[in-house]
Amino acid sequence: MTESAQQVKAVRGRAIDARILSVTLDVLRKRGPTAVNIEAVSAISGIAKTTIYRRYTDREQLLRAAIESSQPEIAIPTDLSTYDTFTWLLRDAARMADNMVGRGAAASIILNEHPESNEMMRDMIKARSVHLTRFLHERVDAGDLRADLDIGLAATMLLGALMGQLIRGGELDDEWADSVLALLWPGLSA
Repeated sequence: MTESAQQVKAVRGRAIDARILSVTLDVLRKRGPTAVNIEAVSAISGIAKTTIYRRYTDREQLLRAAIESSQPEIAIPTDLSTYDTFTWLLRDAARMADNMVGRGAAASIILNEHPESNEMMRDMIKARSVHLTRFLHERVDAGDLRADLDIGLAATMLLGALMGQLIRGGELDDEWADSVLALLWPGLSA
């Protein structure tokens, strides 16, 4: 096989991989982890089951790969005020929820319909919330937030606002993020 043919094959393979993961995430967002299986992804994507099975031995491996692919590194801006950074964090969490979690997965987490899949999603949420708790500690140390702030509770309230909005079927837009912060800011600020 020529080098050019190998490059074409590699590009095609990456496109197939991207399509499989994209469809998997779409099913997860809309219908929850119990609806994710290789047959459903094949039917929706138009990619043969055998092609998917060559990449993922089972639905758990497929689901894990999709969840991991949806977690870009978070880089919190360092040039914003504390209030503006909170706004940025809420907007980023809303984007993450829209791009990965979705209403189907949120409902599954709450109902614990599929414990193994839910654990993967909880791990992803915990990994991202580390950045939030680190930021809260830094802002308390800098004097921007209350010295007696219960950081775990503050993080829970912020994440809870996100989950509540998902469950209620409300929009996760910039207006939502601004409203949440306007409500919580008096209890957070020094």
